[in-house]
Amino acid sequence: MKKQNLLYLTAATTSPAAVVTSMNLVEDGKLKDVPENPDDWAYQSVLDAINDGWRVIKFPEQALLLSEERNYGLGCEYVLEKIEG
Repeated sequence: MKKQNLLYLTAATTSPAAVVTSMNLVEDGKLKDVPENPDDWAYQSVLDAINDGWRVIKFPEQALLLSEERNYGLGCEYVLEKIEG
């Protein structure tokens, strides 16, 4: 049976080459622990994850970045998937 793994990356900007500032991973239907130290993360940029076979399924919501006074979400969050099995 094929399983969908999800990788949530928040980057410093909307550029795929920007530095990742937070990371969450869902693997085999479970939230996995990621190292506390960003230097130990598997990916330092979204581009690193793409080059490792992750597919972007959600790009940052750029409309959320239009006004700093009314920022309602994580404007630089990417969601990536990898299908295993």
